Amino acid sequence: MDSLKSKKGFTLIELLVVIAIIAILIGLLLPAVQKVREAAAKMQCQNNLKQIGLAMMTYHDTNMAFTYAGSDGPNQNCCNATTRVGWTWCFHILPFLEQNNIYTLPSTTAGDLLVQNSIVKTYYCPSRRQPVVYSNGARCDYAGNGGTSMGTRGVDGMLVAQWSSPSTANAQTFPPNQAARKITDVVDGTSNTIMIAEKQVHVSTMGTGKAGGDNEPWHNSGWDQDHVRFGKDPDGGNIVNGVNYNPNDSLPLPDSKHPNSSMAGNFWSTRFGSSHSGVFNAVFADGSVKSLTYNIDPANWLRICKINDGEVINPY
Repeated sequence: MDSLKSKKGFTLIELLVVIAIIAILIGLLLPAVQKVREAAAKMQCQNNLKQIGLAMMTYHDTNMAFTYAGSDGPNQNCCNATTRVGWTWCFHILPFLEQNNIYTLPSTTAGDLLVQNSIVKTYYCPSRRQPVVYSNGARCDYAGNGGTSMGTRGVDGMLVAQWSSPSTANAQTFPPNQAARKITDVVDGTSNTIMIAEKQVHVSTMGTGKAGGDNEPWHNSGWDQDHVRFGKDPDGGNIVNGVNYNPNDSLPLPDSKHPNSSMAGNFWSTRFGSSHSGVFNAVFADGSVKSLTYNIDPANWLRICKINDGEVINPY
C-alpha cells in the first residue's frame, strides 16, 4: 500500500489572519478612494459653474444685459410665472449651454411639461446627487446672487426679479421693476461680486415638498430660494424649535448644517452652501470660479453679494 502523502494548506488561524489583513488594507484604501472621488466631483462642480458663468457672459454679450432671475407674476404673486418671460435664469441661458433643444420646446401645456422634466446635467453637483427628476420636475443645485435679501428683489444683486410686485388684482406688464443687470452696473468690481453659487440643501429631503428652497422645478419657481439666494436674510423668518435660525445673517453653510426638515417643517434656507467638505463653489461676475470657505466674516460676505455698496472687500 502506498503511503499517504500529506497535503499542505491554510489552517483556520492562517486563513483568519489573511482575511484580517485584507480587511485592514481595504479600510486603509477606502478613504483614499473616497477622497479621489470627491476631488473629481468637486472639479466637475467647478466645471459646471464655469460653463454657467460662460453662458451668462455670452447671454450678456448677445442681449447687452444679463438674464433676469425669475419671478412670480405677472398677474399672480405665488408661486411661479404664467409666462415664460418670468421663468428662471436657468431656463433663459439654455441656448448658451448647448441646450437649445429644450429652450425651443413649444410654449404649450405639453411643451412646458417637457421642459419641467428635462434634466440639464450641468445643473447638478455630483457631490450632492445624480441628475434625477423628482415628482414635479428636475432641479438645479445652483442659485443666483439676489443681493441683500428676498425683499429687495435683486435691486443690489446680480440677478433681478422680472416684476416689482406681481398681483392677482393688478396684472402687470413690462417694463419690469428695473432694467436687467448690466456688467457696467457692477461698480464694486466683477472679480469681487458673486454671480452664481451652490445653494444649501437638506440632503435627506431635497427635491421633496419638505425641502424649502429645493421643492420647485428648475425652470419656473418664481422669485424664490430655489434659484436665488442672498447675503443677509433671516432665512425667511423661519423658526426652529422656537428659535430664529441665525436671524442676523445668511452666511453660507454646508448642507449638513441645514435644520432637519422633519423637525423644522418646510424650512426655507436663503443661504448658499454645498455638500463639499469645508468649501462651496461660486462663479463671479468676471467668469472666474472660486472655492470659498465657510468662515467668511458676515459683513464681508454681504459686500461680496452686493454690486454697488462701495465697501472695501477683505481677502476671503
